This record gives sequence, C-alpha cells and structure tokens, in this order.
Amino acid sequence: MADFDVVVAGGRVIDPETGLDRVGDVGIRGGSIAAVGVEPLAGRVRLDAAGLVVAPGFIDLHSHAQTVPSMRM
Repeated sequence: MADFDVVVAGGRVIDPETGLDRVGDVGIRGGSIAAVGVEPLAGRVRLDAAGLVVAPGFIDLHSHAQTVPSMRM
C-alpha cells in the first residue's frame, strides 16, 4: 500500500532549520512533505535521489530578461 503520493528516495536530506543531514526518504502527500525517514517509505511514485541532495526552498530566480515586461515574469 502506498502511504505517500511521492517518495523521494535515498537522497542526502538536508534541512538547515533543524540541522538534519542524513541519507533517507522524503514522503510527500497532498503537495506537502509529510515524513522524512531513514527507513524506506512507500509511495505511488518513487523518485531515485541516490547521490543527490534533497533540500527545501531553493528557487532560482536568475534571468536574462531585457525588457520590462519580461523582467516582470
């Protein structure tokens, strides 16, 4: 049975707010992080993050816009 909609599996999970830094799974339900665990989590979709860093809140706003309307995008 799938406990989560999506599981990001086996990545290095880092959360600067709590100091968490370990390899584990992240379970996502309803668009929100519902669990972080070192034991494998079950989900309808499983994304392999082995060798990658999984961390919250990084948004790249880098742009090469040259006009005011495109800068507003």
